[in-house]
Order: sequence, then structure tokens, then C-alpha cells
Amino acid sequence: MVTLCTDTPKQIAEGRQKHGAQAIMLSDRDLAVTRQYGIENTARKVTPPGIEGLPIPTTILTDAKGTVRWIDQAADYTERSRPDRVLSVIREALG
Repeated sequence: MVTLCTDTPKQIAEGRQKHGAQAIMLSDRDLAVTRQYGIENTARKVTPPGIEGLPIPTTILTDAKGTVRWIDQAADYTERSRPDRVLSVIREALG
């Protein structure tokens, strides 16, 4: 599991420690990867201090070859894919 967010590396490290997160967490402060994948939230211009915008919360399941097998996006930038839904899709993909 890999996550991408607009937090700084320092904020990511603090959050990992605080919440016990175990996923690989990467910073996309300048939205370069977000824009490369076309998941910038252009419908609602939210601009937290020091950030040009925010990505659309997106969960992508890929196979070992990198083929996208499932994608889920939230309409509201404060929402994320429900863990039970993601686990269900992963279990189904593993067959």
C-alpha cells in the first residue's frame, strides 16, 4: 500500500508516529504526481496555506503488472474510500 498526500515529509513522519500508520507515505506537495494522474480537485479550489490545491481522494487497485483493476473516487475532498469496501475489492481480486 502506498499513499500520496500534500503533507510535508515532516508532517507525514509525525502523522505516522501519531496514528501508527504502516503504509508507504509519499509527499506530493507540488501536486506533480496528482496532476500527472489527472486527480487534482479542480471543481473546488481549496488552497490550504502553502499548497496550490488538493487531489481528489482516490483509491486505486493495481495488479502486479501495474494494470488498474479498480478505482474509487470521492466527490468530497474530506471523504476517503471506506476500508471495508477496499478490503472487499482486494479479496475479490485475489479470488
